[in-house]
Amino acid sequence: MKTRTTGLRSVWFRAIAGLVVAVALASCGGRFGNIVMDDQVMKSFETFRMDEGMDYYYSGPDLVPNAIIGLKKGYVLEPDTWKPLPRDPKLFKDMIVHMQEKGLEFLDQPRGFVMTDPEGKPVGVWYSIMKARKTLRMGEGNKVVVYPPDLVIYQEGPLGGPTRDKD
Repeated sequence: MKTRTTGLRSVWFRAIAGLVVAVALASCGGRFGNIVMDDQVMKSFETFRMDEGMDYYYSGPDLVPNAIIGLKKGYVLEPDTWKPLPRDPKLFKDMIVHMQEKGLEFLDQPRGFVMTDPEGKPVGVWYSIMKARKTLRMGEGNKVVVYPPDLVIYQEGPLGGPTRDKD
């Protein structure tokens, strides 16, 4: 038979354990932002417009990037996992067109996303196929960590697109 003291200890233990878990989750996840699909961002990339208020970067091959991001000026991208994209309209257009062609080949068109901080404030934009989208974390001050997509996002087969006969 349980005593009243044992029952109270169990309640206190559960309450403290729950509090520890809640604090741990809040401290780990509280600084992560979101990457949310956005029609305006999509239009901006599809019309090859580079926002003067952003610095652009890309990840993956130079000719057909896996993703392109724009980070609002005033934020610092950390670490150096993204390559700076020069403010060259022809290069920007070529990269986007090549990404769209690759997307058609694998039945997965690139989309536009807005990147937000934990409070929902926009910090930049993202352009890639859906499965290339990763996460971002706000660092100290004005630092932003944007995790790049895997290097091999286009693959053949059931998960990556159509399988072709290799005759």
